[in-house]
Parts: sequence; C-alpha cells; structure tokens
Amino acid sequence: MGNLNGISDYSPWTQYVSGLYGGLATLSYALGSVGNPNLKWETSKQTDIGFNVGVLNDRITGQFAYYNNNIDGLILYVNQAPSAGLPTVSYPGPPLNVGSMYNRGVEISINATPIQNKEFTWTTNFNLTINKNRVTRLADGLPSIQTGTSGLETVNLTMPGYALGYLWVTRTAGVDPGTGKRVFVNSAGQKVYYQYYAPSGQFNYSTTADGTTKYVSPTGGTSITQAADAVMYKSPLPKYVGGWSNSFNYKGFTLDVLLTYQAGFYVYYGTNAGLHDQRFWNNATDMLSDGWTDKDQAGKKYARPVFNDNVSNGSAMPMDINVFKGDFIKLRTLSLSYNLPATLIQRAKIGSARIYISGQNLGIMTSYPGPDPEVASNGNSTSGQGVDRNTAVNGRTYTIGLNVGF
Repeated sequence: MGNLNGISDYSPWTQYVSGLYGGLATLSYALGSVGNPNLKWETSKQTDIGFNVGVLNDRITGQFAYYNNNIDGLILYVNQAPSAGLPTVSYPGPPLNVGSMYNRGVEISINATPIQNKEFTWTTNFNLTINKNRVTRLADGLPSIQTGTSGLETVNLTMPGYALGYLWVTRTAGVDPGTGKRVFVNSAGQKVYYQYYAPSGQFNYSTTADGTTKYVSPTGGTSITQAADAVMYKSPLPKYVGGWSNSFNYKGFTLDVLLTYQAGFYVYYGTNAGLHDQRFWNNATDMLSDGWTDKDQAGKKYARPVFNDNVSNGSAMPMDINVFKGDFIKLRTLSLSYNLPATLIQRAKIGSARIYISGQNLGIMTSYPGPDPEVASNGNSTSGQGVDRNTAVNGRTYTIGLNVGF
C-alpha cells in the first residue's frame, strides 16, 4: 500500500522556485521545498474476514467484513530543528517514513428488492463502515507532529495513542461575568483570565512594557500558551461512514436517491474564530447577542470586545469553543429519468433515448454551524483533517441531459 493522497508527485526531490520582483520574473531561484531521496512506500499488513448471506431467493442479501490494517513506514511531513537549516515554505519539513498506525473495524452492506412486479420495482442498498484509527509509533525522539493550516493556526497534532491529526486546542471556562474577560484553563486545571490591553493612542500586536497582553488569575495561574496548555481534544476522523441508496422504477421512469452520512467526528470551525476577531475584520452578528457588553452579564459566549484582541475568541490560539460535532446526513444525489418508448424512437432509427434531470449536494441535516462539515481546509492532507478555515462548500449542481443510443 502506498500513500497517493498525502504526498506530491515529486516529494523525494528538493524543489526550487522562481520569484517575482516588480511584476517581472527574477533570474534567481529560491529553495521551495526539501525532498527526501530515501523516501519509501508505506507498507501494510491487512487481515480481512467476511461472509455473505442471502434469503428469499436473494431478494435480500448482505455482506459483513472485519478488517485490520497495520501500516508501517507512515509518510508524514516532519518539523526539523532550526539548526538543520531547512526551509519551511510549503510544508513543515521533508516527508519521512516515521512510524506506524492501524485502521480496524467492520463493513456492513445490505441489498434488498422490497417490491418487484411487472410495472414497479424498488431496490435499495444500505452500507455502514465503523472504523477506528490509531497512531501507534512515530520516529525515535519524535513525540508528536504538528500540522498547520495555510500558514494560520496549528490545530492538528499527531501523537501515538490518538487518531491521526487529532484536534489540539486550549480549554476555556466561559467569560467572566464581572469583567468580560475570557477565562482559560491551563494545564494545571487553574482558571486564568485574559484581557487584551492597548495603551492609549497605540494599536499594535506586540507586548509593551506595561503589558499589552495580560493574564490574571486569583488561583495563581500563569500565562496560557498552546504549547504548554492545549489538550488532545477530539478526533476529526469519522467513526461511522456510510450511505443509503434507493432506485424506484415505474414503467419508463426511474427515480434514484442517494443519502450519505458521517458521524462520530469533530470539526474545528476556524472561520468562526475569524468572525469574532477584534481587528479590522468583519464580525458575525452574534457578537451583538452573545458578546459581553456590561457588568454582571452571565452566560455570554464571547469576551468583551477590545480593539486588536485576536486571542480572546480564538483567532490567534485555537480553543475549544470553536470545535463542533460534524455529524451529518446529506442528500448526495437525486435523479429522475425517463426512457422514451421504443415505438416512438424506432421511427427516428434510434436504439434508445433517455432524458434526465439530476442534482448533487441538494440538502444536509447537521448541527454543525458552518456551511459544510465535510470540507477540509487542508485538502487531502492525511494529518490535517477536520479544519474549516474559510473553506468553500461542496458545490450544489443541477444537470439536465439527453442520452441517445444508435
């Protein structure tokens, strides 16, 4: 087994890129990415056990399979020490065969023809995959691997004992009703109040002598950092994946309906963090209803707005309030077609003709507040799933067509 989605075609080789200056191509080249000439294929040892059943003259059939896939030589991009002198242009480091993981679970499929007569037929299929993913080992001396998102936040952390690309965020405990400060929870379980202070007449992001950024805690807590206080929070990989397809045939008409679903996973809604950033950015309207504005306001979701504060609501540091369940059911495909009668098309010397109208991604049922929990800002990255930072949704498409056979 290889790794076709997680690496580029030229990952074993170091690549150089040209640049632009004043709108013109420069004559010099810069190091774009570092390759690994020793890169090898991932290997897997897989065990499959399954059986098929059929009843009522196979009007109802089913398949059940158990699989256990152990993968060695896991290919991941690995951060290198600054002293190594390697660039971090496109990836955090060169691709390495660094460890092992497993995927194990069951696959269930049921096929049935509930109705079948001269004029009407209904066929249906339901399938379910239950999967468990675990990283079991990384390279010696490498406790974890971080995966950033488009040069913004680092939300995914790969560590032995957890699923690949686990969501890694800081914990919070609401907003202090008396002051409107964001309350963080540090690694010791202490509550730390945070408030951004901009000195009079100054609006910048740096820490000044009087403490532009301040952390205060009556329990003796210290400043919060993601590196010191973030926790392995939720898995971005679905535990349950499947679909339910139905086909209804009546005389020359056919109606096809496909529903797909995923459950048991979480999404980091980075767009939500950006929509509550207090710099010169647009804000979501719930800042008016869920944002702290006056003393003794309990139960508010967002901290008191302070210009330039990009920490309190999660834009600069990933936090748990922006992690949501991604479970969904989608109306993936809906298609209606009609086969023209043979008596009609034979006059035109046509073998067959079918007209149809279909749509994809027509509807979704989910509690996820973002546009689409199925998208990922990191594309096919194997270690960066479950992050939605200004990501375009799966497109809704409609098609009308005519198929003619001669």
